Amino acid sequence: MLHPALTRPSVAALALLGIISLPAIAAGSDSAQIGPAAEAYIASHPDKVGEAVATYLADHPEFLVAASETLHQRQQIAQQQAYVQLALQYRDDLLSQSTPSVGPVKAKAAVVMFFDYQCSWCSKMAPEVENLVKANPDTRFIFKEFPIFASRWPVSGLAARVGEQIWLAHGGAQYLDWHNALYATGKVEGALTEQDVYALAAHYLTHAQIAGVKEAQTRGAVHDALMTNQALAQHMDFSGTPAFVVMPQAENPDPQRVSVVPGSTSQDRLQMAIQRAKG
Repeated sequence: MLHPALTRPSVAALALLGIISLPAIAAGSDSAQIGPAAEAYIASHPDKVGEAVATYLADHPEFLVAASETLHQRQQIAQQQAYVQLALQYRDDLLSQSTPSVGPVKAKAAVVMFFDYQCSWCSKMAPEVENLVKANPDTRFIFKEFPIFASRWPVSGLAARVGEQIWLAHGGAQYLDWHNALYATGKVEGALTEQDVYALAAHYLTHAQIAGVKEAQTRGAVHDALMTNQALAQHMDFSGTPAFVVMPQAENPDPQRVSVVPGSTSQDRLQMAIQRAKG
């Protein structure tokens, strides 16, 4: 069965198909008279419709561009909705109190960041996040160590283990200080060395604690924490860093107040997401 739009074609559409001439349109041809003939023609020559549409779009590519943009926007909206549903599903894991964090534990809103110390985009975002922490003392900031580059640059995993150890030993304030200091070195994408990490770690950990970091590569609380973060990132469908989840800490948050940003972003966008999460 033909689409309704084709079973009763407009005069303009008939002209597009070449069934009637433009002079006929100008003369005011009665569509009631040409309708049955046109319907029969289209039914017997369906290929002509495709040819005519293809020719028209070739002459007017702006319609293809507009259609592509609309499709991209719809895909982005659908992806964001899917991310929000995942954030709601894994709310407890995202807001876990066993993860490094600063800010009030019972804050109205939380910003969750997945990152890698060797990720250049994470490094660029670090000062932005530092500014957000200072500007939002009533918000909880949660740091999910996600060393996705550890297979390429083992120092990435080492830095993540040190960070987790500092959190366990000293809490959020010193963890954040370490976090910002490591990014402040500007050494990313393999430029960071083990010596850099251990030299900085010596300001926060004892020799025994640093020795424990080496063992944490295969077992222990630090190892388990990193494995939990990796599993959570996979559940959230995050394949890269950085990635952000900004959401209320309420038991049943309004989905409209949840924002997920799977990639680098701006400080202003995150600030707007924080305000939305606070309600």
